[in-house]
Amino acid sequence: MVFFAMGQLVSNVAFTLWSPNQLQSGVEFSPLIPPGAMFSIWGLIITASILWSVLQLRPAVRESPLRDRLVLPLSVVYAGFGVWLAAASLGQESPLTLVVFVVIVGAHVIAWRRISAHREEIAGWRRLDRMVLHLSEGLYAGWTSMALYLNVATVVQATGAPIEGAWGTTWQLLVVAAAAGTAVLFVVITRGSIWYTATACYALVGATISSTLGGFTALAVALVIGIVAIIGSTIAVRAVDRRRTRRG
Repeated sequence: MVFFAMGQLVSNVAFTLWSPNQLQSGVEFSPLIPPGAMFSIWGLIITASILWSVLQLRPAVRESPLRDRLVLPLSVVYAGFGVWLAAASLGQESPLTLVVFVVIVGAHVIAWRRISAHREEIAGWRRLDRMVLHLSEGLYAGWTSMALYLNVATVVQATGAPIEGAWGTTWQLLVVAAAAGTAVLFVVITRGSIWYTATACYALVGATISSTLGGFTALAVALVIGIVAIIGSTIAVRAVDRRRTRRG
């Protein structure tokens, strides 16, 4: 797992130096793509994932049912980052990027289901381990689960689909609805992870900024509704979880 986590840095450098196509962002590229500065979150995501993988090298944590069960899905996630950049080097609009993101998001679902099922074990971990696990997976799952749909918008737009008019607005609203629905599903799976919610909302705020700057009012309104739905579902899930905990 450490190999794949560190490999994300290598992949990023290789893409920056040798890719014939660089990643584009902002409303100039697509109404649903956040401004370029917001993609700097990748630095935090990768750093947190490396820290988590390095923490697993300590002899004291080698025997842990959950840690062992997270190795495969998280290795897929970390390796997937490099594969995604390789696909993006062929063109950001390449359908291959969608395939990679589907695999990454699927791996996050598996990882989070296991994390939620082993909360009692996690409660007995050191505070640092608990914090890094939830931070790393919350950030990574939050960003990539939303990036999947931003990529969908990019690929559909590249096929010649309009971004204005009735049809252009309709298909982009469907993308926004799918992204928000997926985020709510993740909120349930993660049992209301604050880090997941914050990161997913961060991605949609970025899309809202681009849509607003481009004059796509309907998209901006839909995105705000999606953000409210994600936050609301998080509050509800955490409230239900607290009640269940009190009842024991």
